[in-house]
Amino acid sequence: MAPSSRRSSKTSSRRSLSKPVDNTQYATIPASSTSKPVDTCSSLVVAIIIQGAILYYLYNLEGADCNCIRDWRHNFIKGMSIINILSSLLLCLQVGTKIIKQLTVIIGIASLINFYAFFTYVGDLNETKCICAVNKQPTLNKMMNILRWLPFFALGMAILLLILLIIMGVSVMKSIKS
Repeated sequence: MAPSSRRSSKTSSRRSLSKPVDNTQYATIPASSTSKPVDTCSSLVVAIIIQGAILYYLYNLEGADCNCIRDWRHNFIKGMSIINILSSLLLCLQVGTKIIKQLTVIIGIASLINFYAFFTYVGDLNETKCICAVNKQPTLNKMMNILRWLPFFALGMAILLLILLIIMGVSVMKSIKS
């Protein structure tokens, strides 16, 4: 009669338990080297590119031959774009994060003002059909119009998602009760 395979597996498991196990091949990644900073940095690079495009758009409106609207909004948006680029660089390099965290409320209020200024300024440039904005840089002008409406789109989608979740929650609660 042939030996049972059950006995051989018990024997091999006893042997493996008695030997020291080498776990170096299963080394884990230390918590400090996770990909979170890389993800944050890549999103900050996207923010830097967008702010750079806004600056480029605004600098093209500053030529001597350009008679477009240049009020406080133009200068405020330009200043905020520079601040956003610098703070994004600092956060990406993980330098000065304490200072930026302390200025969060001020930056938040300034960002709300910047949102208003950007939305109305780009709208006014398109309403007045500014040659420097609409005709000389049509692709960039379209991009600025998309950026202008993007927060409203995101807010609308968030509200729709919230309504959907509430409806689903109510229907689940009704099905649980019955």
